[in-house]
Amino acid sequence: MHLLIGLGVIFAQGYYLARSYQSFIGKRDLHEVPTCLAYSERHHRIIIGGYAFSSKNSLSDGWLSCITPTGEVEWHITPGGMGPDRIEDVVVRDSIVFFCGYSGSMLSHPEELPVERRADFWVGAVDERTGQLLWQRRWGSPHIDMALTLALTPYRTILVGGLTWSDTIMGMQAVIYVLNDRTGEILHTLHWGHSPSLIRQIRPMGDGRSFVCIGEQELRPFLAEVDYLGQVYWRTVFQFHRFPSQLQAVAVLSDGRIIIGGKYEHRWGVSAFTSKGQIIWERLWPEDGLVGSPSAIVEGHDGTIYVLGTQQGEVLFSSEQKGGEDVWLAALSKNGNILWERGFGGPYDEQGVALLALRDTIVALSAKENRFSDAPFHRDAWFMVFKAVPCDSVMIQIRTDVPSLKEKAGRPIRFWIDLPPVFVPDGIDWDFGDEGTAQGKLVEHIYASPGNYSVQVRIRLKYGCPEIYPPPIGLRITRP
Repeated sequence: MHLLIGLGVIFAQGYYLARSYQSFIGKRDLHEVPTCLAYSERHHRIIIGGYAFSSKNSLSDGWLSCITPTGEVEWHITPGGMGPDRIEDVVVRDSIVFFCGYSGSMLSHPEELPVERRADFWVGAVDERTGQLLWQRRWGSPHIDMALTLALTPYRTILVGGLTWSDTIMGMQAVIYVLNDRTGEILHTLHWGHSPSLIRQIRPMGDGRSFVCIGEQELRPFLAEVDYLGQVYWRTVFQFHRFPSQLQAVAVLSDGRIIIGGKYEHRWGVSAFTSKGQIIWERLWPEDGLVGSPSAIVEGHDGTIYVLGTQQGEVLFSSEQKGGEDVWLAALSKNGNILWERGFGGPYDEQGVALLALRDTIVALSAKENRFSDAPFHRDAWFMVFKAVPCDSVMIQIRTDVPSLKEKAGRPIRFWIDLPPVFVPDGIDWDFGDEGTAQGKLVEHIYASPGNYSVQVRIRLKYGCPEIYPPPIGLRITRP
């Protein structure tokens, strides 16, 4: 059973993205905040990673949850130590869940160091079927060390990227570690030598023997390709986007193009690059519009690019939003044109976190407050499943208040359409067959002359399917 959707072809082949399922993933006695998402093709299971805490003032533990495509929790663990722990990235291979993040305690840091500055590299492996912790490894200096991303190589090793402050003279440096995936043993270390710098995401390219990574270098975002040892093939530093630019998401498309997204100065945007780091196009959102940043990018089965993130501002895309911070989902063409944008949210803040795409399904993972009215603060993972419905499968019927389809001239006739509530119309255009037209879901028309007329409708849907023509109905108009 497959769970995620490829959001549909929208314009090219005609699909509509319909939200089919949503659920909270979490326990009542814990606050769970998701940060990452992975899919097991072998067992069709979704792995959610992040961190959990019991109250606002308590230290966090790492958090992993394995769920079915319908959101049922199969196991739930909170690995961690004596200090604050947080999982930042997760991948699955051969029924093993690999995770990375950072962990801190007074055992490896000076006791006088503030809790928020205690951080060591943390990598582990978990049995996907049972949730049993197979191994975990922590290492670092008395200063800040954070593993932010990981990727699996074909050589039974793991690339782990992040930042280290082990050299107090050099400052914050980007670093890549190569680990044995069966034991966690460190096989190789590569410091990038630039300060301040960090590596935020690493993702495989092509056959998985090389990898694309994003991060910041000397306060500028960069895009790079590295080999399985972390050696750099090429690097593109964004000289045209200065601090506080920050890249948050990267995806490698099936045709080899690289799509990145993040905050470019005081705007947010998405860019496309060739497999060698040459820019193809860039899409920036207005500086005076919504404030936010993309957090995840995936490619649908039709080549459409889907971007998940968080928006903040007074502009609302739909009635599903309530203001504040809301989840933001957008579909872009291969050339970077915006096909549609959609917002989700309630009275409290929500942040889009991660996306997965398979065939005709997409799963969006977000952090959301799970409470009603004035209930106490409570955070959970919010899990939404969307289905790509072919436009020719959308069940739409034209209705009229003349069941016999026969009426006298000069009398008003009402028309409307039956449209399932999961489909949101963007426009409904009527053609009554006598040169009369109208717009709207419910309309009224008067035929002046007897005759046989065909009533036709063109429907535009907001999130795909720009033109749908349901079967017309025929009317016979007689003399008054």
